[in-house]
Amino acid sequence: MRKTKIVATVGPASSSPEGIASLLDAGADVLRLNCSHLTTENLRKAIADVRAAAPRVAVLVDIQGPKMRYSGEEQILVDGQELTLGMDVLGLDTGLRKSEDLGLQVGHRVLMDDGRIECRILGLGGTEVSLQVVRGGLLRRNKGVNLPDTEVFGGVLSMKDIADIEVARECGAEIVAISFVQHPDDVTRVRAMVGPEMLVIAKIERPQALQRLEAICRVSDGVMAARGDLGVELPYEELPTSQRTIALTALRMGIISICATEMLESMIESSRPTRAEVADVSAAVRDGFDAVMLSAESAVGHNPALAVRSMGSICEVAERSTFLPNHFADENPEAAAVTAAAAALAKRTGADWILSLTYTGFSARLLAACRPSAPIVAVTPDEAAARRLRAAWGVYPIVSHRDHSMTRAIEEGLVAARAHGHVRSGQRLVICASRTSPRSDADTLLLHVEP
Repeated sequence: MRKTKIVATVGPASSSPEGIASLLDAGADVLRLNCSHLTTENLRKAIADVRAAAPRVAVLVDIQGPKMRYSGEEQILVDGQELTLGMDVLGLDTGLRKSEDLGLQVGHRVLMDDGRIECRILGLGGTEVSLQVVRGGLLRRNKGVNLPDTEVFGGVLSMKDIADIEVARECGAEIVAISFVQHPDDVTRVRAMVGPEMLVIAKIERPQALQRLEAICRVSDGVMAARGDLGVELPYEELPTSQRTIALTALRMGIISICATEMLESMIESSRPTRAEVADVSAAVRDGFDAVMLSAESAVGHNPALAVRSMGSICEVAERSTFLPNHFADENPEAAAVTAAAAALAKRTGADWILSLTYTGFSARLLAACRPSAPIVAVTPDEAAARRLRAAWGVYPIVSHRDHSMTRAIEEGLVAARAHGHVRSGQRLVICASRTSPRSDADTLLLHVEP
């Protein structure tokens, strides 16, 4: 049974009720809505459409963030050439009056067209930036602009982003992903907007975020290795190491991690992934990511469901030879005391399942962070909590009544697990529950053999 989760982006090729259903049937666990391609009102409709077609799936709203794009005339830039461009032409007009107020400094790099063109800042004057071309080429309109050396001041949220976050909260989306995160404060600001229950994912796509990765993880429910911009702003040879660092840091801190961008890019048009893509997805599984993500492959690809099935098959095979140590327990011995013991007991006894009785999903996420050898059936009475758990590694959530009596709650949990086909006769289960109350942290372990 696959433990690595799949995030599939909904777009023109998959946004019909039939298309959404086909993504779920193929194995998608979380459906992503990309605000870069949706107006705020269309986002509201898209959430409603997904919820109607797939009421049990988790919805991830990916906030657009600042989009810096070159808006000047098409031109050829030659190595060594000097030129002066306005902040607005570089897409840097954020309402701040001077280029210095944005955090720009002489010597900082300005990359354009996915890093194909590189310039360095020679001087700053008012709303203009003087540049020298280091690596030239044809610069077309609307190509992206990146500032890898600059911590951009002024916040990461546009008015559209704020409106989109409010719609995500109002419509009950389970997850919101924040673009352009540079500092933990960027995450805490969004947390204050969405409340304590929605999962907040910080997209790691800037060197400044990598430098503060642990601090960002402390205030986030998860992180995303957003390899698009990250691969532009870092030297490309450093990207695999940075990807591994993101996954390992998330594991140590017990939060969700997602690997994203161009994982099966060829399947936008092809019916088969390339060998390099298969190796890439397998590497993400071995790195320990909770989830891998499809973007254009499922949003505009010729066969979104096939892309999901292909990714699922790759993950399942990679998991057979992947054995991760319990980094979370090693770093957090007190917080992981019970869940680490459950994971160890499951491994020692060869358990087929871990049954987690949870309310908010917190204890089930702690179990997942311990990367047990057995998959986790998480039984919760809260439908929203069950949807949020769809993003957690190895967790299969079930919504079921929770009795205040632990004995009765375990019996009901087993009934629910059987009804969903997760538990069969002769199988061994480790049960993780709380004697205190349904909302308390897990404090009890039991070993059960299904008759």
